Amino acid sequence: MGASGTGFELVEIDEVLAQLGDLPQDGHEAIEEARAGRALTFSGPAGVFVLTLQPGDNPGQFEAFVLLAVASRIGFVECAEADVLAIARDLAAATVAFRSVRRGWARKLGPAWRPRGERGFWRLTT
Repeated sequence: MGASGTGFELVEIDEVLAQLGDLPQDGHEAIEEARAGRALTFSGPAGVFVLTLQPGDNPGQFEAFVLLAVASRIGFVECAEADVLAIARDLAAATVAFRSVRRGWARKLGPAWRPRGERGFWRLTT
């Protein structure tokens, strides 16, 4: 069992660079955040994701913000959502959020997810 009882292991970003492929600029920024120790990298059967803790919307709350997610198979969101939430809860985050340059997320995500801005989404970890 991996981090927070999930199938994802906490790894160093350099261990998984070969799996990431070509990335947009924000992907390279996520790698730099992980190398600088400001973000955590998790690798599992569904892919790799990098997240950081940041202040939440309410005082004293944290948000687990997914800086980068790279799927190793179709269905990453369906396969990894529960694991990302479990890890975020163990990090004491009240919410999980991400932003994507790709369109179509509103159709793919479940009803617990709420839009934020043009291409962002968030949800409670509970």
